[in-house]
Amino acid sequence: MEKVRFGVIGCGGITHWHMETLFQRPEAEIVALCDPDPGMIERCRAKFPALASVPSYPGTAPVYEIHKPDGVLICSPHKYHADQIVEAFANGVHVFCEKPLVHDLDEIKLVTEARDKSGKIGMLGYQRHLQGEFVMVREIMESGRYGAFQQMHTLLCQNWKRATANSWRQVPELSCGGMLNDSGSHLVDVLLWTTGRKAKTVQARTDNRGTPVDINSTVQVEFEGGGIGSISIFGDAPLWYEETTWAFDEATLLLRDGQLTVHENGGRRWKTENLPGKGSPSQHFLDVILGKSELACGFEHGKAVVELTAGAYWSAANGGQPVAL
Repeated sequence: MEKVRFGVIGCGGITHWHMETLFQRPEAEIVALCDPDPGMIERCRAKFPALASVPSYPGTAPVYEIHKPDGVLICSPHKYHADQIVEAFANGVHVFCEKPLVHDLDEIKLVTEARDKSGKIGMLGYQRHLQGEFVMVREIMESGRYGAFQQMHTLLCQNWKRATANSWRQVPELSCGGMLNDSGSHLVDVLLWTTGRKAKTVQARTDNRGTPVDINSTVQVEFEGGGIGSISIFGDAPLWYEETTWAFDEATLLLRDGQLTVHENGGRRWKTENLPGKGSPSQHFLDVILGKSELACGFEHGKAVVELTAGAYWSAANGGQPVAL
């Protein structure tokens, strides 16, 4: 395969990033755009002149019937992910889906069965699986280099409340949750993927800050096999900031402003440098289709995130009671 032909389902803001990185690769071609809002399509065309002659549609069916793409990028509101994934696989198309994968475990079953039946690739857009710092932490966890894992904490601050006002992200019927289910989904994934552990119990508290969805939240997790974890999400913040800490018996790892620093017992401290990554999510999806790379983030990772997020929401709705997963 010399050229991979893509259809794009949903042309909102995150789509621009994926298009920008795909346009850097001569093997990629965008053959169809789909969005019910013509304004979204026009904004894409204004930013990327190469899309001027690419056909667009308000619905998904013509993307497959007319253009028969090799793969699709699904960047639509969360509510529609499951149906659109199943439709794509039924048409024999590889699928990249933005997070969160789907809404609940019943939908997980639907999309994984559709993937397995089609024999096509299903990738989820958790880009931290491709970033060198997180890959290194996972390797340290697997190697046991610093002894037993003790705990992990991750924090995300965003101006999410104001940035998403008057958008579908604050409409529960479309978003299926607030910031925990949106930007916070990356943190849930990091908590589970870097530790390589399954959550045993979860407790959570949320604050909607006067909106229909959760804005601020705290989540506490007990892992099977030992260790604890926590997530703090501040969605009504005046800045964008993220940090993560992993604690082991023999060292503590700090990720601050994209810099991973290792503090070892005994006083040795060192910073990581030039850690190799695997490119952007859309470029990685392209490479997996072309057989140049192994899939770094499949639907199984999405299942673990959906399970933990659902448990956190149940706990928050019931006064912070612990939930066994």
